[in-house]
Amino acid sequence: MQTEIEIKFFVTSNIQESLSNLLNSLEIISSNQAALGNVYFDTSDLGLRGLEMGLRIRRSDDFSEQTIKCRGQVVGGLHARPEYNAPVEGTIPTLSAFPADIWPSLAVRDELQSRLVAQFSTDFLRRHWLIAFGDAEIELAWDQGEIAGALGRTGIDELELELKSGDARALFTLASKLAALGGLRLGAQSKAQRGYRLAGLGKPLAVQPLQRIEGKGQKASITLGMQHWQHHEQLWLESGDAGEQQRALHALLEGVSLVAEAAGTLTVPPSWLADLQAQQRLMMQVAGDRASLHALFHHADLVGLQLSIAAWLHLGG
Repeated sequence: MQTEIEIKFFVTSNIQESLSNLLNSLEIISSNQAALGNVYFDTSDLGLRGLEMGLRIRRSDDFSEQTIKCRGQVVGGLHARPEYNAPVEGTIPTLSAFPADIWPSLAVRDELQSRLVAQFSTDFLRRHWLIAFGDAEIELAWDQGEIAGALGRTGIDELELELKSGDARALFTLASKLAALGGLRLGAQSKAQRGYRLAGLGKPLAVQPLQRIEGKGQKASITLGMQHWQHHEQLWLESGDAGEQQRALHALLEGVSLVAEAAGTLTVPPSWLADLQAQQRLMMQVAGDRASLHALFHHADLVGLQLSIAAWLHLGG
């Protein structure tokens, strides 16, 4: 088992030249590219999703591998999930290849095995670079392709930074350099989450109430606020309905306010609090101007702020 720690960005404009310039300034250990085909599996009643697991078979020219990802956490574009990998033969994953202790029981595992079916696929070209950065080794992957499900297809254009070894601080430092290029947004949604929705099996993005938590401390409140903020930022960007956008913006600002309030009660306020308050004021100033809000949600300063909060949460302040 390994815990995958990665930061995901959605690419929103042409970054080829600026990314090449950044890569030329870094120490590249190796680089390669491969066409990857991925099929995701679940039961018809989403038994694996109910266990907060994701299951896929990934194939390329020279390998075939099955992977299961277990419950993890996504905050500020940082994805941390336990995952297990095993070779696979045939077209259906073999759940017994994974450790027995990840299942509620072996009977549950075997019952799920009997009902596995393919649900959606993702196919993309992955260009990746292994980078020596500080005392860490970090893989940068650029995925471009598409997700296909029963409801249609949608594009993939993502950058992912994955910590292979070393200190996670290096991961955030390199992510900040990427964010400063512009043309990127932090991605809180995985390919699997998008695929389930495209297969007609995932809940559509919708406005959610902010369920404040009492007695768990400021860090828990900041985590909740960040998740609420990013969920509704994504909804605002995807929605074509003006009323839903307005409700999403209201909920987004609730999340931002919760982060600011919780951070402001800390004995030593975090270094990012002043930037957050400035961005909060700016959001409220341009709330009625869709074009300005759209530009703000894609601005490198806001992406950098979200990364700073995620780093503070993950690294312990």
